[in-house]
This record gives sequence, structure tokens and C-alpha cells, in this order.
Amino acid sequence: MRYIYSLILTLFSFTLYAQQPETITGRVELGDGRFVIESFTAHLVGDSLYVEMGDLKLMDGNSPTTYRFAVPAVFAVPVKTQTRRRVDPTEYAGQMKVTVRELSEQDDELFMDIEVRMHGDVMNRRLSYLLIPELIAGDSTATGAGLLVNGWGKDQLYRRMMKFGYSSVVDDLPEMKIAVTNYTDTLVRYTMRLPYEPWMDEATLDIHQVVGSPARKEQLYTLASAGRVQLQPRIPYEVKPQVNFILPEREDKRRNMQGQAFLDFAVGRSVIVPTFRRNPEELAKIEAAIRKVQSDPDVQITGLFIEGYASPEGSYASNERLAAERAQALSNYISQHYGVPAGIIRTSSVAEDWDGLRVLVEESDLVRKAEVLAVIDSDDAPDRKEARLKAMGYPWTAMTGGMFPQLRRVEYQIDFSVKDYSLEESRTLDTRNPEMLSQRELFLLAQSYEQGSPEWENLFETIIRQYPDVPVAIINYAAVLLSRRELTSAKRYLDRVADNPAAANNLGVFHLLTGDLETAEQYIRRAAETGSPEAAHNLSELEAKRDDNIRMQRYNR
Repeated sequence: MRYIYSLILTLFSFTLYAQQPETITGRVELGDGRFVIESFTAHLVGDSLYVEMGDLKLMDGNSPTTYRFAVPAVFAVPVKTQTRRRVDPTEYAGQMKVTVRELSEQDDELFMDIEVRMHGDVMNRRLSYLLIPELIAGDSTATGAGLLVNGWGKDQLYRRMMKFGYSSVVDDLPEMKIAVTNYTDTLVRYTMRLPYEPWMDEATLDIHQVVGSPARKEQLYTLASAGRVQLQPRIPYEVKPQVNFILPEREDKRRNMQGQAFLDFAVGRSVIVPTFRRNPEELAKIEAAIRKVQSDPDVQITGLFIEGYASPEGSYASNERLAAERAQALSNYISQHYGVPAGIIRTSSVAEDWDGLRVLVEESDLVRKAEVLAVIDSDDAPDRKEARLKAMGYPWTAMTGGMFPQLRRVEYQIDFSVKDYSLEESRTLDTRNPEMLSQRELFLLAQSYEQGSPEWENLFETIIRQYPDVPVAIINYAAVLLSRRELTSAKRYLDRVADNPAAANNLGVFHLLTGDLETAEQYIRRAAETGSPEAAHNLSELEAKRDDNIRMQRYNR
């Protein structure tokens, strides 16, 4: 103890000697250097000298031992001086300082970080402080759970009341409670989170202090205030809408194969001679097409349509008869040689193919082409057109040798039905022969792959190629384009089915992605009325985007 008394007398003398400065710092050695105060600070406040010590060393032989105070040790000693000076309250050793370190929005929560510093004997053992944070913006307020600071005597009383369950204590517990010993510096970090609400954008924070006396009287002070909430930097909300796909209906799979053959006939004749001129090659093409269908066990030929064409040379009546007879001749030949029942073969004929002639002339560099086209397009009877063209001389000769042989032909169409395939069977036909699959089979096959995968996308590309005018195929392909955010292309397809109720959700998704929320809501609500789960999700996304727009407007103010 004599070291402590010597320290106090030494510091007292330093203070009296200094007179002008109210704070001194230094190093003190006592007892021939055996007791060393490495650092200290002395405050002369009113009639008292407050000494705050740092590290303390005790010399034991040649091995000094250092004691470092966890919190600075503070001594208060009455001092009598000849002069009095006005003391700045902020220099008072017993001050309580409250600092709002942070007031910010974080992930839809309001975050408060408050620091409370209590120096020296700010806390009487019989006192208690309740610090209450209050967020205020106009008529809106939010009060957080408080921080209760008790002197050690008050804390003992508080604990006894808690033990016996006094309702005034139990029903109104603060979020954080600490007990402070007199003459002890204390630092408290107090954090709190509240659900964030829009009005908090304009709010300020007040820290109120409720002081409780031994006589249970309370006084209310406001210790600190903070400015407006620091808003979290905003990235516009990116909606994640869900498109819907429609399962196509089952269909009676009817397919056809088309081709044409340029058979040669003797002048004025309609009998097919297999060895005549180009006939071997042309008949081989027809046979190959029929055999291909006949050899497939999954299909059955349901019909064969043959249409014969003649060129404009000769009288119209003669050509009409020849075209019909030549079509029938091919029908008979196919029935006899390729095993196709005559009962499923139908024939038709075009006496003079003026439409075909016009295409050939248009694509050529024929002399006097404009005059020739004018004759073809005229309302003259076929024989009159022929006479006018013959009168032109060279153009007629050029057409006779270069164009008319291309007009003398037969066109055929093989109609057949295809069986239904299982998913595994469909997978084998996917790339080899996709046209044999129905839209439904292609759709189910696509759904067996992960959405967005190359296989998934390729199958929907196949569907729209094979069913370019079918509404279900259009709606589903638009959904693929929307999922890839190809909005311009998606719009072209959606415009074709705008009146189709099944397209409502995807139309809503398009407008949602382009930012037209009002139009999007009209379509999505229409889809939601049908019980669409995608539409229900999209309504939530719509509201989230609206809320985000409001937030962005506030943030950008």
C-alpha cells in the first residue's frame, strides 16, 4: 500500500506543479525502481484528481513482472487547490458517450450498431440506466429492445426481483443487460436488427436514456441521434418468370411422300413403254419410293394419288385426253408391277400446264420474254394462246425444245399411316427419321431431356419445322424462345396466337420481361383463372418487380 500512497502523492505533486494543464501523462518509479508505473493519465476535475493507470511492473530480482489492467485502473483522490477552473463536461472522467456506429439497410433488415462508452464512476452502484433506440419518421416509429446498465448494487436487487418473478421485471426484459462496477471503464457494443419497412428510408434514430434512482424515480434523456438510414446499394430485381408448355393432343398419324417423274410417250400415245428413252430411270424412281414405304413395318399405304400433265402444243381437247390417259396408264402400271391395290389409287390430269410454262419463262432469258408472258397471262383460250405464241417464231421454237419436255410429267403422292411409338422407340427415330413421330411424341421426347439442353432445344426446333402452322407448336416454340430471352423472335410467334387462351401466360411473360407490367398482369391473371401454376408464380414475380421498382425510385431520389 505504501507504493500506492507514494504514487498518489507523486501524481498529486505533479498536478499541483502543472496547474495549467488539466491532464498529465508520464512514467513513475517508486521504491528504488522496484515498483514502476509504465503509463498513467491524471485528470484534475473540480476538487478531485482522477488517475488512470496502464501497465504496472513489479521488480523481483532481475525478473520484472508486468501486470496489465484489462480495463484501466482508475483512482479518485480529493484535491485542494488555490484556484478553480471551469470544467468542460466532455472532459469529465465520469461521462457516458453513446455513438451510433452504423444505421443501414441490409438484406431487407434495418441494422443498428451502437457503441456505449462509460468512463470511471458514471455508474453509481445504486443507479441503473436503460438505453432505448427509437427509429422515427413522421408518425411512424419503431422501438428496439433496450440495453439495461445496472450498478452492482442495483444489479443484485434486479437479480432478486427476477428470482422471485416480479412481473414489472419479467414482462419487460431488455434485449441486453450488463452490470458495471464503480470505477471501471466499460465499452459495450449493442447491435439490433428489425424487419425493414419502406417508411424507414426517411427515418432517424434517437437513443433515449431512462435513469432510475434508488427511490425508483425515472428521468428520460436523449443521448444521441443519427442521420437517415444508409440504404443498401440496389441492383434491379431480375424477374424469373415461368413459361408454360402445352401437351399436344393425340393424332391419327397420316404422312405422305411426294415425287414426280418425266415419262416419255410416243407421239399421240398413252402406253407406258418401260424401255423408251428416259423411262427406265423415271420408273425406277417411282418404284424406289413405293418400295421404301412398303418395306417399313411401322407404316401402311392408305392411298396413291397420280396427276398427269401435258404441254401446250397441240389442241387442248387432244392434250386433255392424253393427260388423263397417261395418268391412268401409270396407275395401271403401278398396280400391276408394284403390288399397290388399284382401289386405293386416284388419278387426275392437267391438259396444258400454262402455270408451269409461266414459271419456266420467268426464270429464263428468253427473247421477247415480256411479250410471251403477256400472252400466257391473257384471258385467251388455250388454243388461241398457242397460235399467238407460234406466230412469234423463235420464242415458240425455243420453248418447244427447252421447256415443253419439262411440262410433260406425272406427279405422285403416296399416302400412308404410321403406328404410335413409345418413348424409347421415339428416341431411336429422333435423328434418323423424325418425321415419323407425331407432335405429341416429339414433345414427350423433348420433356425427357433437361430443359435448356441441346437435345431439348433441337426437338422443339424439329416440332416447329414439321408443324409450322399448328397453334400448340407455335405456343411451345414461343416458350422456348422466351426461356432463351430471344424476345423479338418470341413476339413474332406470339402475335400469331394472341387470341388463343392457351397463350395467355406466355404473352404475360413476354410483357413482364419487357417491363410492361400492366399488360403482363392482364394476361397472367387470365391464365391464373385456369389454375395455371406457372401463372400463379408469375403473379408473385410481378408483385416483386413492382415493389422493386418502388424501391429503386426511392433509392435513386
